[in-house]
Amino acid sequence: MPLTEADIPTIIAGMTLAEKAGQMVQVDVSTATPAEVGEFGLGSVIKTVPDGKLGTTDAWRNLFDSYQREALATRTGIPMLAGIDAVHGHAYFDGPAVILPHNIGIGATRNPALARELARITACELAATGIRWTFAPTIAVARNIRWGRTYEAFGEDVELQVMFASPLVQGLQGTDLAAPDAVGATAKHFIAEGATEDGIDRGDALITEEELRAMHLPGFIDAIDLGVPAVMASFSSVNGERVHGSRALLTDLLKTELGFDGVVLTDWEGIAMGGLTMKEGLEAGIDMFMLVESWREGLPEIIRLVEEGEVPMARIDDAVTRILRMKLRLGLFERPFSSGVCADALGSEAHRAVARQAVRESLVLLKNEDNILPLSKDQSVIVVGTHADNVAYQSGGWTKKWQGAHEDLFGNPARPVEGATSIIDGIRKLIGADRVIDAGRDGIRDDADVAIIVVGEQPYAEGIGDRQAEELVLTPEQRALIRDYHDQGTQVITVLISGRPLLVNEELERSAAFVAAWLPGSEGDGIAEVLFGDHDFTGQLSFSWPREAAQIPINVGDTEYDPLFPYGFGLRYAP
Repeated sequence: MPLTEADIPTIIAGMTLAEKAGQMVQVDVSTATPAEVGEFGLGSVIKTVPDGKLGTTDAWRNLFDSYQREALATRTGIPMLAGIDAVHGHAYFDGPAVILPHNIGIGATRNPALARELARITACELAATGIRWTFAPTIAVARNIRWGRTYEAFGEDVELQVMFASPLVQGLQGTDLAAPDAVGATAKHFIAEGATEDGIDRGDALITEEELRAMHLPGFIDAIDLGVPAVMASFSSVNGERVHGSRALLTDLLKTELGFDGVVLTDWEGIAMGGLTMKEGLEAGIDMFMLVESWREGLPEIIRLVEEGEVPMARIDDAVTRILRMKLRLGLFERPFSSGVCADALGSEAHRAVARQAVRESLVLLKNEDNILPLSKDQSVIVVGTHADNVAYQSGGWTKKWQGAHEDLFGNPARPVEGATSIIDGIRKLIGADRVIDAGRDGIRDDADVAIIVVGEQPYAEGIGDRQAEELVLTPEQRALIRDYHDQGTQVITVLISGRPLLVNEELERSAAFVAAWLPGSEGDGIAEVLFGDHDFTGQLSFSWPREAAQIPINVGDTEYDPLFPYGFGLRYAP
């Protein structure tokens, strides 16, 4: 007979303390071998470091199945659970997965049905590689665009959190969480991470209880009601208390008041990085510890705390109960190994077509002087700019690696994004390469009446992307490029690739048309399809666009609200 939740107490009663502690530890495949998963009975593994050697679905499946065989060979035979960050598609896969627009672009679509379909694609592509759990969706409300994770939020208001949290969870998990093509979702990061003072990542949200509940909690409630099996704690603090160490938030609010019966997970080394102890995390209500680099120290610490009476066994049993419940609901006890489902669909044209639709619907038209757009497919255009032919830049952070696929601030080399289409290649595909004049990153050409200038931010993630308000501008070289084309009499179409609104008043003035394209991902041809009129603009701003640095932060509903472009703004071709 298959296991049920009624069998969990019996399983736990037969486990040793060491076996229970092992279930509460999550490691990276780069820091623990399959043999170590078996030796220590570790409950979960993640993959965060692409090595370029696993470019096929079979290679990924074989990797995770090798860990699973060791887990099943232990005395308890409890299956291991594999997870990954897939915040905009299966963007860590070494092969040609579809990379979706980041959440800021999804928010601009105002299309929950499309978001659900995108999440189904992500689940399918994850399942094809043996992944059964993802640390997504991020359902933060970003209240200050200085924050380096602004693009991971749908927008600045709870309206968009509520609009998109449910469809993304539904899409990832499907109608049956145990189905081969379903993936367990994680509601993150609990809670109010987008409300920190000055937009500082991992900072402190100084907010009232009323604001916390009204602006930052509703999306989490929706996710819990849909049976999300995991919630990840935020690195940040609320009114001076680290969330990872807050019993009031993780146990009293999340588990008791909201009735969440799944797993509360730390963020990456969230205990140590938050200056907390394992005891504080356990007492707060943490069930699984992402001990990527410190599991050899953290695992025995859990055992010691119980053996010396500092943490009651009941707290450990509660954590393991939740972990086993999640594994049971994901169907791991009946189907522990990967199935190969969706392998033929990974990176498929059908998936890319939906991603292109998301790109098209996410674009926000801010200016269209004298209806210069849509452009004619019969005319020649100059295409230029740092982001015109750079898939890594247009995909942003959390693509192939933490800070993105580009050569980042840490000196990590660029990673290929197989199967992707850059913005200039998308234009070539649509109007013909002979009509596209490639001026490179910063060349000045005058052999066409129109220049499409594609500029923006370089990829970043987390606190690496935190900025002072006055730093939210284009580089001097990018600004000069727009100025020079304008001054020579060329009509400028500016396409801005960014994870948030930027201060671009002068660039707007010098552009005949201006498009906020956010971080569109791998399908750059979706931009061409709108610029040249195959589709109309439909996107609406998910963030208020500030006039000047002194206005930041600015949010819809503020007492004094005078943005350059308001929340919800977006021009169309059609009336």
